[in-house]
Amino acid sequence: MKNNSNYTLQKIGNRKPFTVPSNYFDEFALQMEKNIGNNKTVNKHFIRTWMYVAAAFMGVVLLSAIFYNANENKKLANAENYELYVMSQLNDVENVEYVDVSKE
Repeated sequence: MKNNSNYTLQKIGNRKPFTVPSNYFDEFALQMEKNIGNNKTVNKHFIRTWMYVAAAFMGVVLLSAIFYNANENKKLANAENYELYVMSQLNDVENVEYVDVSKE
């Protein structure tokens, strides 16, 4: 078996080891258009990024609504507790007068 690793240009000569199919460059543009036209894909990374942004925004809105409602409930509870405290500090006569005044 011969060692073919030491080829030189003189041994190879002007021989062209590769060939191009006939009409390759004439049909190249048509083949590229056909291949590109079939592979229209949407950039999934772009869509995924917008989905993450929308999910984060919805999370912020949801948490804001939860904290707002909790704060409103505390205010309502504080108002009710204040009224109960005031009523507990009054005697029966003053309670009746307070109820009569608040109904008017």
